[in-house]
Amino acid sequence: MDLIKIITYAYIAFFIYAGINHFRYPSFYDNIVPSYIPFPNFTHKLAGILEIIIPLFLLTKYRSTAALFMIIFIVLLYLGNLHVWLNNLPYGKNYFSNFQHTIRLFLQILLIFLTYIIYKYG
Repeated sequence: MDLIKIITYAYIAFFIYAGINHFRYPSFYDNIVPSYIPFPNFTHKLAGILEIIIPLFLLTKYRSTAALFMIIFIVLLYLGNLHVWLNNLPYGKNYFSNFQHTIRLFLQILLIFLTYIIYKYG
């Protein structure tokens, strides 16, 4: 199995796990949905469904389209993280330092980069 396939399968597994967590820990996600977005419970559940479904399309002939949607989706998801950072809100019961938030930002950028790699070479 080549490296791109391994990256793709790990990427898909990561997002499926993240999507399932939206349903396992709903109050955690309700609290990080930015206040300017209505219906936080519905919003984070929809995000969870999309986190499960869109990456699965990376295994189909629609890989390129799915990768582009994932890049847009990751940027939109980061708005929740940015909201938490700017308003000094907790992630669950923990508050992140600026350093931890910066690491989280770089992880989002890494996810975008991995999505581009899957798009370009998958």
